[in-house]
Amino acid sequence: MLGIVTDSIACLPRELVERYGVRVVPVRIVRGDRIYRDGIDVTAEEAFAWLDAGEIVTTSQPAVGTFVEVYQDLVGRVDGIVSIHVSSGVTGVYQAAVAAASMVSGAPIVVIDSRAATMAEGFLVLEAARLAERGADLATVVQRVEALRPQLRFFAVLETVTYLVRSGRAPWLAQLAVDVFQIKPILTLQEGKIVALERVRTRRRAIDAMLRRMERDVGGRPVHVAVLEAGAREEAEQLAQEVASRLHVVEQYITPFTAAMALNTGPGLLGLAYYAE
Repeated sequence: MLGIVTDSIACLPRELVERYGVRVVPVRIVRGDRIYRDGIDVTAEEAFAWLDAGEIVTTSQPAVGTFVEVYQDLVGRVDGIVSIHVSSGVTGVYQAAVAAASMVSGAPIVVIDSRAATMAEGFLVLEAARLAERGADLATVVQRVEALRPQLRFFAVLETVTYLVRSGRAPWLAQLAVDVFQIKPILTLQEGKIVALERVRTRRRAIDAMLRRMERDVGGRPVHVAVLEAGAREEAEQLAQEVASRLHVVEQYITPFTAAMALNTGPGLLGLAYYAE
């Protein structure tokens, strides 16, 4: 039996977390002198309201001690732990998990940098959890996750880049003046870093461009997909229907961003995370 651990940036649907017993370590959200646990104490809508009110709200990786507590709680009940986390290129969550793993004995712990975020990370966690449920050993799960990792794709369209620029994770976006000219960049993660794949005029064209990229990539293969949204539920449902009508979908979720992710993207984000078999 294996323990599977991830962080709240994976945006795993709650029913999957509960179904497979995944341990989710929440990113911290700092508002004044208070610290909130992402996905537990605060919603994306509440976080947007704080920002709209002019409050300073930031995010921070979980404390090393939090990971230690989770790992120690699993040790003695599992044969090993697979801990899969958001790209080390955008936050220090992975490094905190590695530090914690070095402090815990009693079971082998493998910490994996997903080099991804949101459900691109989440699909790796889900694959690990399903293999573990079927009785796969630690080496088999790690090998499969590492083989699947380069197949994951993630695209997103933002309504505004203001929040992402403010977060410091993509300062180069400010130089593009995309908000001024109403240009919608299609963003992704490459080598763990946020990059712009394409810059499109109008939101609808940007969404269509995402779909075309996905269709070219997937072809006729079966695809596992998550439609991602932050304050754009209706559009997400429409996009999910489009994806299902145009591709051979074998698994699909509509996944809202947790507050920590939403704080960095702002309201109006719409995205796709997927992999093809």
